[in-house]
Amino acid sequence: MMIKPDQLKTSLSIVRERIAIAKRQATHRGFIDYKGCLSVCHEFISILDDAGQAAASGDWIYAYSVAALVLVNCARLVGSADDSAGGINDTRRDVIKVLETTCAGVAYGSTDAEFIFLQALKDSQNKAFDSCDEFAYDLLLPTASLATTNNVKKLYDVLDIFAARLIRQEYTSWYHEQDRLIRLSAITAVEGCQAAEQYIAGNLEYDGIRRIAIRHAVESVDFDLAEKLCIDKIATITYGYHWTRAWYNLLFDVYVKCGNKEKQAALAEDLLYNQHDDHYYAILKALLMEKGVWITRYSSILDRLSQCLPCNAYMYILSQENERDRLLGELKMHPDLVFNYGAQLSEHYPSDVYSICMSEIRKQATEANNRVLYKHICSSIKLLVEFGARSEADVVINELKSRYPRRPAMLEELDILAMKLAKQRK
Repeated sequence: MMIKPDQLKTSLSIVRERIAIAKRQATHRGFIDYKGCLSVCHEFISILDDAGQAAASGDWIYAYSVAALVLVNCARLVGSADDSAGGINDTRRDVIKVLETTCAGVAYGSTDAEFIFLQALKDSQNKAFDSCDEFAYDLLLPTASLATTNNVKKLYDVLDIFAARLIRQEYTSWYHEQDRLIRLSAITAVEGCQAAEQYIAGNLEYDGIRRIAIRHAVESVDFDLAEKLCIDKIATITYGYHWTRAWYNLLFDVYVKCGNKEKQAALAEDLLYNQHDDHYYAILKALLMEKGVWITRYSSILDRLSQCLPCNAYMYILSQENERDRLLGELKMHPDLVFNYGAQLSEHYPSDVYSICMSEIRKQATEANNRVLYKHICSSIKLLVEFGARSEADVVINELKSRYPRRPAMLEELDILAMKLAKQRK
């Protein structure tokens, strides 16, 4: 729905005034502080909510124009505002949502679609983006889907301009992937799916393109290809599991979609044992229970996990399974975790738990040298009481007061705690 230029100009003037007021109210001595930046971004998101409603109503050009205007002003905030709360990125996320809704809704090849596409090319070269090039790509990626045979070269020319400028910057090459994703969107729109698949096949070194390839393979029920695309990527990564985790998750999702329970279980077991990813414990358990072999394998799995998982992850699993004997054994080797599991174990092993707690409290006292740590000691004593050890708490309080008479702050905190405990007994 092509709106009149005068009407669009008036509507955008109102939005500009809202933006100006928000910035003016948040600016102090030429800078927008932490709270001010949150306030400005909150107003931006409110404006984008209105734009999203406009897109839902078919006001495509207005919705696009507002989103682009907000994005430009986000770029202007960078460097002149304290964005440690991440408000600018939150706003960018909402800008992209509005742009995606707009470009998905507007009729391809329509006058509105051509206007949005050409305006995006112009807006992407706004000087506000000179130090925030990624914002310009935010604008081009959704709008590239509106490219036509008659205007797609203009998009490629703009991308070439960006690439020529960015290649001179030594700090990064991130833009290569964004460039390929935008070109892929345009190729899909202009040349069709077959040309797009050829382009994807030639650019699998870019993670975003590979993910699209995996999605396409799954959608076409070519699970072998989807599996290979995941495994090949994993094989190229040498930095450790942190960098491969997302690809392993994708691979597992492929196995889920193709319904291969054997491969799901094998991968879950591998990631649990060899990559120490305890997230897959519950998944493996569910798969083996479905298969009917969980009970027979349960004990051996716990034995193996005791050898390969970090103690905190292993103890959490023992706690969830209510394996009290094993958990107590681990607690004796890692007593610093007693306050995490004391409530669960104290009913069955009170003397063991109380003894470990008191030893840890004594250790904390030895290392404490400020009021914050003294309060932490008192918190530990409170937990000891919650575990049922009231008399033991009295003993350790008196012991600490006797042992550290020259720590007035500690004595004060212990006296306050002792008074509270005494009142609870009445």
